[in-house]
Formats: sequence, C-alpha cells, structure tokens
Amino acid sequence: MPNALHLMNAGGLLEAPLEAALRAAATEALHRHAEHLALDGVDVAMYVSERTIPETGVLGYAPFGHYVEVMLSPDNANFERLWRTEVPATLAHELHHARRWRGPGYGHTLLEALVSEGLAQHHEATERGHAPMYACIHADLESLWAQAQEGLHRPHDHAAWFFGTAHLPRWAGYALGYELVRRYFQQHGGNAVTHVDAPAGRFSACWA
Repeated sequence: MPNALHLMNAGGLLEAPLEAALRAAATEALHRHAEHLALDGVDVAMYVSERTIPETGVLGYAPFGHYVEVMLSPDNANFERLWRTEVPATLAHELHHARRWRGPGYGHTLLEALVSEGLAQHHEATERGHAPMYACIHADLESLWAQAQEGLHRPHDHAAWFFGTAHLPRWAGYALGYELVRRYFQQHGGNAVTHVDAPAGRFSACWA
C-alpha cells in the first residue's frame, strides 16, 4: 500500500508558496525514508498547530505503525529559518517510530522508551548529518543512567524523563537513549535501520 501525505490547510493558515514548498519537501522525505525503512501504508498528517518545539516550530508524533503527525508553527520566530531541515528530520524520526511499532512496538518500560527514542534519533541524524539537539544536553549522562536503573524495567513517567522535572533535566531520556544506542552500535555495528526490530533488552548491557 502506498504512503500518503495529507497537508491540511483548508483554513489557509499556510500561504500558497509555503504550502507548495512544504508539500514538495515532505513528499520527498517521506518517500526516501519509507524506502529505507521498508515502510508502506503510512498516512502522514501535516498541519498548523501551536504545539511545537519552541526552538524549531516543528513537532512530530507517531502513535502507531500506520500514522504520523507533523505539526507546524509558521508564526514561530525560528520556523522560516529551520523548517527545511526540521520537517525532513522530523519525518525521519517519526517514520522510524512507525516502523518499530510494527515490530517490537514503542514499549512501556523506561528501557524500551530509551531504545525506541535512541534508534529514532540515530535515524534522524542520518537526515541532519549530526545528532539532534535533544540528544546533546548539558548534563552528566553517567549520573542520569545511574538514576534510571531503579525503574529501567518498569513502566515510567514519560513526561518526566523526556520533558523534564525539578529532578530531571529537559530531554534527559532523549540524551540517554541516543547515547545508549550509540554504544550499542559501537559494540555491535549496524545502524538504526538494521536494528529497527531489535528487542530493547539487548541494549542495556552496552552501557559500560
């Protein structure tokens, strides 16, 4: 089944030239990453929303294996400068999630979430040419990894680990996941595509 991009703009919130440019860039990225991931039958909904990352004006979400959302804030001060990078990179990240949903799934435990996000970020990095900003926080990852051990194999507070609290820095889970997967690749080879179906349990021993 083919993949389909749905750029929602009935309200005219995107001016015609921007709508056309977004459609072209997103369609190309969708086709390219879906081919890399052997992924078909995905609907990608792209629409204007205030619910985006403040630093970029773009946000993605993949709740299951056949659906991805990409939210855009064209009024964000950074959007015009960054969307040509952020939209393809966001698609790379979320399409990897969609593909993993069809294998072991995103997961429920902290370890499973770290691995799913780490793999998606490494696939995203192939589009960017470098790690995403949420993988590169100013924090002691060794201390954060030690803090994660108690709840590593239990259901976790996703908002706390990935978006921060008084006791956890913003994006801690993204940074830990990226580093965990990096160490796994360093020890075992491969990449985010070849390991898309790898069970999360294979990764935890790589932090040494």
